[in-house]
Amino acid sequence: MTSSVTHPIDSSAGESLVDRVARISLLLGLLGPLGFLGWLQDVHWAFEIAEVFYLFFFFFFVPPTLALLRGLWTRVSSVLRQVTGTEQGATSVYDENDPRSWIEIGYEPSPLKTLQMLALLVHPTIAIRGLFQTAGAIVAYLRHGGRLPRPETFESAVDYRPPFDGEWTVLNGSPDKQYSHSWFPVRQRYAYDFVITDDAGSTHDDGDGAESFYCFDEPILAPADGTVVRAKDGHRDHHRTTGWIDPLQYRLAGNYVLIKHAENEYSFLAHLKQGSISVKKGDDIDQGQEIGRCGHSGNSSEPHLHFHVQDHPIPYIGAGLPIQFHAATNHLESQPSERSQTYIHCGQTISQYV
Repeated sequence: MTSSVTHPIDSSAGESLVDRVARISLLLGLLGPLGFLGWLQDVHWAFEIAEVFYLFFFFFFVPPTLALLRGLWTRVSSVLRQVTGTEQGATSVYDENDPRSWIEIGYEPSPLKTLQMLALLVHPTIAIRGLFQTAGAIVAYLRHGGRLPRPETFESAVDYRPPFDGEWTVLNGSPDKQYSHSWFPVRQRYAYDFVITDDAGSTHDDGDGAESFYCFDEPILAPADGTVVRAKDGHRDHHRTTGWIDPLQYRLAGNYVLIKHAENEYSFLAHLKQGSISVKKGDDIDQGQEIGRCGHSGNSSEPHLHFHVQDHPIPYIGAGLPIQFHAATNHLESQPSERSQTYIHCGQTISQYV
């Protein structure tokens, strides 16, 4: 295993058509908030042309519609496999060629979850924040002259360790575009979602609620020395963990901490447990210091840690940075690797390099 930008687990099948359609549909859904610009026509007659922006509201329906069709297909194909005797017991929501196929998350498919997605897309708070993200991405592009940071051009001034002790699993994220956490918004281009898995690859035991997930309430640590720029607490942890999103969320990130490590390098740690954040704005913190605990707050389908590094203290206009970690990595289909500086990829397990 090398410190490569390309995902080290070769998949000859590449990105499946279903995954490609899902990714594109989410990008189209992000155009939905532009529909609010149609309200400008009521401000002044000169903005009458803004009425055309109302058409963008239809993009809100693209992700849930395609997700509904995908969910129905998943349910039908599962029944067909059971009838034909080819069902081996579903243990993962990922395609067999996906490097995460060994991971069993808590998600339980349901057409109703698609309706929930639609409801969240038109949720006033979430829709407005979606508009901010779209506008912020434009600002980020302008700040960089259209050339956002890339692994080939970016060199960090900081040595980052994993933001936790012990072995965790990279559920989402990679510097490889095909496996990126989300290529848009650009601040999350090189983001990661971390969970803890057991020997069977499951993120949870047979219990109920957030407490049944191995990563819930585990200490989250500062990835490097720095100064706290923001620390937001008080958002509840959702009680449902099978893919249902909290309808009462008012911050997508839930409880989070933003830390400045160097000029133009800020780490963002999100979805922390309510009441667990132990630092405040202005605090100088050391690498490895506990800053909070893993939770299930905000826009979270199950307990996990969201982590990324960006180049600006204002979250919406930041551009994601492709950092390397001082870490040991492993995957079922490869040999373990320990490096002072390495990129990490979804499907790998990661721990502090000693």
